[in-house]
Amino acid sequence: MLPRENQPRPRDHLIRRGARCVRDDELIAAVLDCAGTAANRAESIDLARMVLDSAEGSFFQLSRWEISDFSEKGLSRQRACALAAAFEIGRRIEDRTELSSPLKNAEEIFLFFERKSLPLDREKCWVICLDARSRVIRFDEISAGVAAGTIFHPRDFLRPAIRANASKIVLVHNHPSGDASPSLEDIRVTKKLFEACRIFDITLRDHIIIGRRNIPPHTVGYYSFDASGMI
Repeated sequence: MLPRENQPRPRDHLIRRGARCVRDDELIAAVLDCAGTAANRAESIDLARMVLDSAEGSFFQLSRWEISDFSEKGLSRQRACALAAAFEIGRRIEDRTELSSPLKNAEEIFLFFERKSLPLDREKCWVICLDARSRVIRFDEISAGVAAGTIFHPRDFLRPAIRANASKIVLVHNHPSGDASPSLEDIRVTKKLFEACRIFDITLRDHIIIGRRNIPPHTVGYYSFDASGMI
């Protein structure tokens, strides 16, 4: 057997066999190898197996880890950032794929964001940019706040819409309490965004607040400003 320092590097397996043909731990090792240094390349596969075992062999669990979670497992900051970035790229591709078809109603949007919102203990805001046929052009997280609320401004939502030449946008944010009822601030911001959209000839199709099912008064789990006649 070759000494560890002379064994093929994990990324060599990736190049030779292709990304689709290597094991899960070899994929992680390739990311760690590319983000590592000459002194610790030989450790990449061992680190990859340790990280994968810590997540019970689940890429889904790893995709929810933060940089700090990877660092706590002994990875350098450079390698932790590389893995977090790789999983975030995959998650964003998944998000855009799921939102690729025309959005028909608020319930479809709620079903997409429900699983993203359930584990959150603070508010987040997203904007969905649509073309004239209600097909998704882009989907962006705009802001993340504290447990009691988040701070956002209409320009934050219009910026990606203008860049994407969108015809319509949907504003989405979650209430960690589970109660989807709009606050006075939610109503104020929605009215302000509605007026700002008119200036740029963009339609504010809806503002949807994501809560949790079976929590009154909105037991369906969400509140739609459009369905409620608020816009």
